[in-house]
Amino acid sequence: MQSLKYRYLQVVRDRGNMFWGLFYPMILATFFFIAFGDLGKDSWKEIPVALVAEEVQEPAAMFVSFLETMDGELITVTNMTEEEALAALSGETVEGIFFADGGDGAPALTVGKSGLRETMLSMLLDAYVKNAAMYRDIALSHPERLQDALSVMQEDVSHIREVTLGGKTYDHVLEYFFASIAMMCFFGCFTGQKLGEEAAANVSRQAARRSISPEKKSLAVLGDLTVGISIQFASALLFLLFLQYGLRISLGGNFLGMALICLLGSMVGVSLGMVVGSAKIKEGFKTAILVALPLFLCFLAGLMFGEMKVLIERSFPLLNRVNPAALISDALYFLNVYNDPAGFRLRLFLLFVFAAVMTIWAFVSLRRTRYDSI
Repeated sequence: MQSLKYRYLQVVRDRGNMFWGLFYPMILATFFFIAFGDLGKDSWKEIPVALVAEEVQEPAAMFVSFLETMDGELITVTNMTEEEALAALSGETVEGIFFADGGDGAPALTVGKSGLRETMLSMLLDAYVKNAAMYRDIALSHPERLQDALSVMQEDVSHIREVTLGGKTYDHVLEYFFASIAMMCFFGCFTGQKLGEEAAANVSRQAARRSISPEKKSLAVLGDLTVGISIQFASALLFLLFLQYGLRISLGGNFLGMALICLLGSMVGVSLGMVVGSAKIKEGFKTAILVALPLFLCFLAGLMFGEMKVLIERSFPLLNRVNPAALISDALYFLNVYNDPAGFRLRLFLLFVFAAVMTIWAFVSLRRTRYDSI
């Protein structure tokens, strides 16, 4: 217990390792939030559009009725002449112009730029055009039901949302924050590197002094693993609290499940650092490995490009199963977004296998080290 106490103090007082293991992920997550954290919030407003419908006849009149049905839901419609509409579009008072008769009785759309809201207007027009024949048949055979048909389509268009299998609204921004949690766990490798160097007598003088102490080597290595993993795990929990209550990112309600994922991820990160730190290679090369490898794995998990993991899943899904950073990100998704217990258990099991293998590797490789001369 005395040894554990001072090992905790030694690691916590190392400001460099604590910065990379805790504060750097917080800074990066804050930049993510500033850049696009508000994209996931529901801030949709009705799209102002102009309607040019001067002396229209059937079937263009049906399109006018359709837009009047949509008015107040997805769009805000203002009737204008063509000159007024073009002036409003140029002055950005409206974001699109619908022409009830753009030629041959077919409706048309004019926009001033490209973007999400302009795309929505185009999709709205396409949806009407695809169903125009059905509306004409209804108008001819049962004109009294035309308004009901238009109302049904209005409900379909205005209430469609992208949701997950669990029924929660899907937010692509979460991919970056889940990947940042994986990076947070992996950056425990810097703490592991320090502990590994201080456990290998052929690497550091401090380790040489420790090797001649009466303390059992197995207990010393086990203590180092306990110290490193517990400190990184505590840092990961603080990071989760920072995301949820500091940045107010809605990660999900299962905090215990996320804590378990972070514990396994911390085991992988710290053990990796101990294995590399105890190796008899140049200091700069060790640091290069422990910087490049976690960042590369987190890149594949979507840290720099959110769709990367999806692209890998489509072309080479096995890579996502052997990448522990992707397993952490996927486990968080299946736990909090997809609501798929089977998928969550599979990724948790694979992550547990990685954590167990890395931890046993670090323990055995350091415990069995013997030196003829130091």
